[in-house]
Amino acid sequence: MPFTLKKYLSFGLTVFLIGPFNPVSAGWVFISNDNVGNAYYYEDTKTVRDSANNIVSTWQMISYSEPLTAPNGAPVQSVIQDISYFCRAGYESYKEFYIGYYSGPGGSGVSVEQLDTSGSAWERVIPDTMSYLLYAFFCKTPATSK
Repeated sequence: MPFTLKKYLSFGLTVFLIGPFNPVSAGWVFISNDNVGNAYYYEDTKTVRDSANNIVSTWQMISYSEPLTAPNGAPVQSVIQDISYFCRAGYESYKEFYIGYYSGPGGSGVSVEQLDTSGSAWERVIPDTMSYLLYAFFCKTPATSK
């Protein structure tokens, strides 16, 4: 087998085997940047709307413009969260169920810490913040097809 064919097969097999486990390969869709350049994304295929209970659950990723520190002290450049929004007027709130910290931007690099935050309380969304922009994005009424 020629060397270049071996090289391409090896590369393709590596991408196939590693790709599904890498957060960067997920279907992340850009939402917005905040005022300091942090980028916010959501995983389109994992967003679930429970209209009967006014809840939207999704996976979000924040890619930081400057490195931050995880609770364990490790430097991080992105986080991935399992989060739900309570979309009822007057009760605007959210709850995080999981947060993973990554050493690189866009969920790349290595996972440096993971926290189960399912026991946390629902938190109120504060107007005129990035939290409110995300709430409004997920809690908007989906367009109906005619």
